[in-house]
Amino acid sequence: MLTIRRMMDHMYWANDALLAGLREQPVADGEIGKLFRHILIAEQVWATRLEGKSTAHLKLWEESDVASLEALVRGNEERYKRYIDGLTETDLDRMLDYANQSGTKFRTSIRDILIHVALHGQYHRGQINSALRRQSGKPVGLDPILFARLDEAPNS
Repeated sequence: MLTIRRMMDHMYWANDALLAGLREQPVADGEIGKLFRHILIAEQVWATRLEGKSTAHLKLWEESDVASLEALVRGNEERYKRYIDGLTETDLDRMLDYANQSGTKFRTSIRDILIHVALHGQYHRGQINSALRRQSGKPVGLDPILFARLDEAPNS
């Protein structure tokens, strides 16, 4: 359970850091906003599935400007924290039946879903950083080790 919480904490931090980084530099590439929105809507899709609800109304690939994404970042973090706070270690192995956006049915453990959510976002944040590097040369530091080092500050 601790590893899942840590991975999700990194996800919240990385989404916040990316949002801040995109506010600091003008973004000319519409694909960047589209990718960031995709990350956040995918997080919503999985949270909705974990709640046992349909995700058919959620559209994964639509354009968005960065300014409109802050509410999604905040809402997703609150939603996942509330959900995870209600879980036990045993709950992580519970299987969830759900359908993907095309209607195909699957069965996956809650543990694997939460791991997927954290890693899926990291993959696309890497794509965003590649686009930022091409555009401005200034990617946002999002590596898990950077997050870990926040807890390792020397006492002196």
